[in-house]
Amino acid sequence: MAFSSSSTSSQVSWSSERGARKSPIPYRVPPLAYEPGVLCHCREKAALWISWSDANPGRRYLKCFRARDGGCNFIRWYEGPHNAFVQGLLFDLRNEVWNLKRERAELQHAIGDAVMQLNEQKKVMQ
Repeated sequence: MAFSSSSTSSQVSWSSERGARKSPIPYRVPPLAYEPGVLCHCREKAALWISWSDANPGRRYLKCFRARDGGCNFIRWYEGPHNAFVQGLLFDLRNEVWNLKRERAELQHAIGDAVMQLNEQKKVMQ
């Protein structure tokens, strides 16, 4: 397991802070279920997240688990960057998953509208 030196938050971007979509895949393990634990500046176990930014799709990083609730600004890459092929592949797959999720939501909305119209037509016919 390779750890890089501590990074500043400007070097890592995670989707929730930019208002972008959430992770395209569910996490395989909870954010605190890795060993050996790494402590943040709060002296608590840092959470292990996955970046889905354009620059680092699929790359894992450690961040203070309480960062959104007033925790510290600790952040560190958990592993090195992917090679260009894997990075491009992850980027394309991430975008395809997001597109399919968006399309599914639009179709579900259209089905809901159609069901409402059908119910209204049934009332009119009765």
